[in-house]
Amino acid sequence: MANIFLTKKCNLKCQYCFADEFVNKSNEEYTIEDFKKVVSFIKTNKEEKIGLIGGEPTLYPYFKEVLSILNEDKDIENYIIYTNGIEIDKYINEIINSKVQLLINCNSPKDIGRNFDKLKENINLLVSKNFFDFTLGINLYSSDLDYNYIFELLEIAKKHNLRFSTALPNSNKENTVNALENFIEFKPYLFSFLNDCCSREIIPTNDCNAIPSCLLDNKDKQLLIRMKILADKYKLPSTIITNRTCSPVIDILPGLEAVRCFGFSKSLRVPISKFKNIQSMRRYFYNMIDIYASLSFETKECEACTSRLYDKCGLCYTYKMRKIDELKKFIISHAS
Repeated sequence: MANIFLTKKCNLKCQYCFADEFVNKSNEEYTIEDFKKVVSFIKTNKEEKIGLIGGEPTLYPYFKEVLSILNEDKDIENYIIYTNGIEIDKYINEIINSKVQLLINCNSPKDIGRNFDKLKENINLLVSKNFFDFTLGINLYSSDLDYNYIFELLEIAKKHNLRFSTALPNSNKENTVNALENFIEFKPYLFSFLNDCCSREIIPTNDCNAIPSCLLDNKDKQLLIRMKILADKYKLPSTIITNRTCSPVIDILPGLEAVRCFGFSKSLRVPISKFKNIQSMRRYFYNMIDIYASLSFETKECEACTSRLYDKCGLCYTYKMRKIDELKKFIISHAS
């Protein structure tokens, strides 16, 4: 996956925003020429999927032109638009296309006020146009969040699948939180959410920041089995991911600098012009970040964990940022 960060503008101010270092901090945006350059760079790997992100990508002034470029490109099979869904009605003719996939990040009415009604209208619009190649998503950022609004939206969308994520540290937080302690504290709320999904026959799938299997008891595992059976019933992908390998996503910013992902935007940025193709860029980030992350661990118990040793713990590397930097400096200083 390679994401094109079209604009830093956003019409929301989410406290958990992963890209908060950039969002609404400047008016920097892609030019159309730079957009075409980046698309060509991403296409150096024929299997690479393109994502359009922000900020809020639908606020990009040339968004309609960007969609036309991608829709008309015969080498691009499909691409994903990551959006809060509030402005998609303005581009409905371009979005209703077999190449387009939408991931609509849905925020609560408490957080976005009247925009929630607009979000409902736009989900209704997609359904009325018989366009169902979209997924609703929710970020679980606080145990105080009333998540029941997402079930109302899923009913409107006529969906049984849901993408969820537990919020990661952003630049507003010091990355000194112990990831395991954070998960243990959040776990009762998280599994209350998962149980509620299961009781409504909603199949949630998490992306990054997977649940470490070492934190699951028998009751938790039984729930995951029930959810897998439910997924099979609706012929949807398997649900909760535990113990997965994290790999560089690649987010390409205005100015044509790339970062491994937003979590590491402060620690390492590189111009795409330094690389012949996107595969070599991904290897670069892996060598500069992922190798050191796999050698870092949270607790003494984590040191001998086979999941960690095989780089399949699942915990977001952002939690390890400081440890990664310290380990890298230590290894480099002792190698010289």
